Amino acid sequence: MSEKVKSAWPHIVFKFCVFVALVFTCAYLLLYGLDTTREYHFGYKEHGDIDYSVQLKSGNFFNEESIAAGETYFSDSIDAIDTTFKYGASFTDAVTGDYEYYLVASVVANEDNGDKLWSNSTQITEATKKSLNNSKKLAINTQEIIYYREYDQIMQRFTEEYGTSAGTLRVYLVVRGNFTTEVMDRPVKLDSTISLSMPLAKKAVNMTVSTDTDNNGKIYTKKVNIDDDRHHFCRFAGMMLFFAILYLAFALIRNHYHERRANAYEYTVDKYRENYDNIIVDLKTPPKTGHLHIAHVQTFGELLDVYNSVKQPINYFEAKDGAHFLLANGRLAWVFIIPKPKTKTPALKRRVARRRK
Repeated sequence: MSEKVKSAWPHIVFKFCVFVALVFTCAYLLLYGLDTTREYHFGYKEHGDIDYSVQLKSGNFFNEESIAAGETYFSDSIDAIDTTFKYGASFTDAVTGDYEYYLVASVVANEDNGDKLWSNSTQITEATKKSLNNSKKLAINTQEIIYYREYDQIMQRFTEEYGTSAGTLRVYLVVRGNFTTEVMDRPVKLDSTISLSMPLAKKAVNMTVSTDTDNNGKIYTKKVNIDDDRHHFCRFAGMMLFFAILYLAFALIRNHYHERRANAYEYTVDKYRENYDNIIVDLKTPPKTGHLHIAHVQTFGELLDVYNSVKQPINYFEAKDGAHFLLANGRLAWVFIIPKPKTKTPALKRRVARRRK
């Protein structure tokens, strides 16, 4: 590999790296500028907790006024249940809107196989209405005494009349609301419950109170238009860079084409001069050929045939139109011309011919 080819590699690598960097920059600008929609995700997560204590009838077997949550009781000794319902919701974005909450008691009678036979629900508290203003948190804390004996007596009468098994009392907190955000174009609806359940009409049977406070929350998705000045600028810059890359690619291809032609020209001229150095004479200035009859040959091989006949040296000189190889004998002259490639770029420096021995 020649020194000239070796020295060209850093320039080629540099040009390639610059071109690739420009292409990636253009692609990024255009993709960012044209991508003017985003998926906006809004949601909330709910959590709840119910604290309670069981108030016993006076003169009960335990000789206690109340028993804490999580204990086991005899249902016929229960007078009331003191409950505290705690509900909360955490929103991903600030919301504004109205909400309400209230307590509902539901008595359910079941058949022996567990199927629901009869139920009756009653709202036991007035709806409390409140508002949120640009907040991410909603918190509810309400306390209520549930008169268990009243519901237990209802279920006992029902079971005695219809001969069914015991039922269940479920007290639940209902939370409903409508909220808006700056981005969502429809209201966010909240409709949740947390509940407390206990068996009814189970005399002299151990009873355990259970709670249900698990809520999953919801996620809303919306496509939002985010076309702003930054995207406008990126689109404009990306298009300008795209046209610049096209021009640069054209210029590089054109330059490569001319360089290949120039290199081919130099390679051909140097090959003849080096291979036939013993019969070629380098001239600094073109010879005067006005008095000669000029014959143009098509190939360098034909010029060699003439040389073998007349045994005259071949003169070499470079003119504006290319490399001239001229052989003169008397008033005749034979000329072979290698055309110089036409280019607007400065002529490449020719390599210095090998010094004649």
